[in-house]
Amino acid sequence: MMKERLTLSLTVNVGGADHPIPGGDVRGLSLTMTSHGVEGWVEFVVQDDSAHGGKYKDEVLADFVKPDLGTVNLSFTAAHWDSTTEKSLPAIATSGIIIDKSVVERVFQRELKQAAVLFRVYRVRFADPASVLWRQHFPCDLFTQKTMQAVIDAHKGASAAVSYDWDALTAQRELVFFHLDPDHGASFYDFVMWFVARYEGVFSFDHAQGTYAITKAKDTSGEVKTLPRDDVAEVRSVFPQITRSRPRVLNSYTESPATRPVDGAQAASGIFRDVLLRTPIAQDVDDRVTLETSRSLAPSRELSLDFARFPTVAIVPGSLVDISKKGGFSSELLAGTEPFRVYHLRVEARAFDANQDRTNREASTGFEVEIEARLEAKSEACPRLPAFRPPRYPAYLEGKVVSETGEDTDVTYQIYQDEVTNADIYKVKIPLFADQIVAAPFDPHQGSGTFYIPAYKNARVLVALDFDRVWIDRLLDWRDGARVPQSGQGQQILLGSSAQSNTSVLHDYESDAPVFRILRTNAKDTAMLRIEEGAMILQVKETEGE
Repeated sequence: MMKERLTLSLTVNVGGADHPIPGGDVRGLSLTMTSHGVEGWVEFVVQDDSAHGGKYKDEVLADFVKPDLGTVNLSFTAAHWDSTTEKSLPAIATSGIIIDKSVVERVFQRELKQAAVLFRVYRVRFADPASVLWRQHFPCDLFTQKTMQAVIDAHKGASAAVSYDWDALTAQRELVFFHLDPDHGASFYDFVMWFVARYEGVFSFDHAQGTYAITKAKDTSGEVKTLPRDDVAEVRSVFPQITRSRPRVLNSYTESPATRPVDGAQAASGIFRDVLLRTPIAQDVDDRVTLETSRSLAPSRELSLDFARFPTVAIVPGSLVDISKKGGFSSELLAGTEPFRVYHLRVEARAFDANQDRTNREASTGFEVEIEARLEAKSEACPRLPAFRPPRYPAYLEGKVVSETGEDTDVTYQIYQDEVTNADIYKVKIPLFADQIVAAPFDPHQGSGTFYIPAYKNARVLVALDFDRVWIDRLLDWRDGARVPQSGQGQQILLGSSAQSNTSVLHDYESDAPVFRILRTNAKDTAMLRIEEGAMILQVKETEGE
C-alpha cells in the first residue's frame, strides 16, 4: 500500500446528463482492468448546503435517481510530492456503463434549526459496455449465408463499438444459429466469447477509446517502455498450469470411423481430451484436427508486479514494457529476457483524509493506493478471455420441407445435393425467420431404414439446430387424407403425389371384424383389393363423370 496524491478526472452521466466530478471529491475507487474489459466502482461526495446559507448545490441527485442508462469516464494520475520525480506521468483511463448505484445522505443538526442533508456520498459500479449489456441479451436468431461479423453487428447494440480483423469473421457461413435461453444462463456475451475461444481468436478492449476489437492475433505494435526499478516493490514469476491431456478427434461415422490424435508435447501418457464427431465428410474431420492442432493449450510464464509508487510509464492493458537492467533491475532476474505486455491491472484507492471539505472542488486529493499488474511475454499467442458459459445445443424450430418437383399442391419430395460436399440433403424452410432455407441431411429421420418414405413437400417437421448444422428430428403432422376415423380404429399408409394419384393401404374394423384394403387411384381409374370376413374382392373400374 502506497500513499499518493492523485489527480482525477471523473464524469458521471446519469439521467441523460454529464456531471463532472472534481478529483478532490472522489473518496475511493476500485478497478480491475483486463485486456478484454473493465469492472470497478468509484465513490464521490457532493455538497448541498445552498438551502442553508452555503454556496454549493447538489446538481447530481435529480438525475441520479433516474433509471436511464448511465456511463462513467474516469482517468487519474499521480501528483507526486517529490519534485525530483517525473513532471508528467501517464494516466490510467477507462470507461464503462453503470451497473448499479447508491447514495448515502449525511444528515447534520448542529447549529441548524432542523436536521438537514449537507452532502451526499455517491457510489456507482460500472463495467465495459459489452460485459454489461451483452450479458443481459438473450436472443434466438438464425442467419443463412452470412458472415459472423454480420451476426455480431446485428446484435451488438449501439453502445458497443467493435472492429474486426479475422478471416473467421469475414468468411460467409452457410448457417449460424443460437438460442440463448436465460434459464440456461448463456448470454450473447457468452456466445461471442465461446465463438472466439472455439476458433482461437482474440477479443480486446481499448480502455482509452472504449472500443472493442476481435482479431486473429494479439496486437504486438506499440513502443516498448522501460519500467524503472523504483516503481516496483516486488516481481513475481508465475508458471500457469500446463495441460496434460492429448487431444484426439473421433469420428463415429460407420462407413469411415476414425481416431485422429493430435500432438501434445506436454501430455501425460494415456490422458486424452476427445472431440467426438459424426460426419460422412472427411474434410470436417481434417478441419477439426487442424483447429485442435492450432490451439495454444496454456500460456507460458507470466509476471506479477506490485508497485511501490504510481507507475511512471504506461501500465494499462496492452502496454508494452521492458523489465531489465536498463531500468535498474538485476540482470539475473528471469524477467529480463524480452518485453512484456500488460494484460491485467488492479487498482484500489481510498482517500486517507476523512474531512471532505479539505479538498472539496480541487483537482486532486491524497489516497492510500494499491496497484498490481500481470504481464505476459510480448510473443505470447495464447488468448485471454473472460470466463463464459457455452451456449446449449441443440435447439428446436418448426420448419416445412421444400420440394420443387411437381405442382405446388403435389405431395412430392426432392433430394438436393450440397454444392461443396455433394452430400444428399433436404431443404427446409423456417417460417419464424423470414422463410430462410436451411440444409438437413437426407437421412431416415424416423422409423425403420427398411421403409423408404422421404419427408414430403410442406410437411411440418421439427428441426434440430446446432451452431452451424441442422437435422430433421421428426415429423409433426399427418398428411392430408392419411388420418382415418377413430370409430374404425384403422391404420393407413398413404402413398403418392396427390388425392388424384395415390395408393393407400388400410386396415380397420367393420362390425368388430378386421378389414384389409389396398386402393390404387389414378384420376377416374381405381383398382382395389379388399379382404374381409368370408370374402376377398378384386375390383378395377373407371368412375363416370369428371
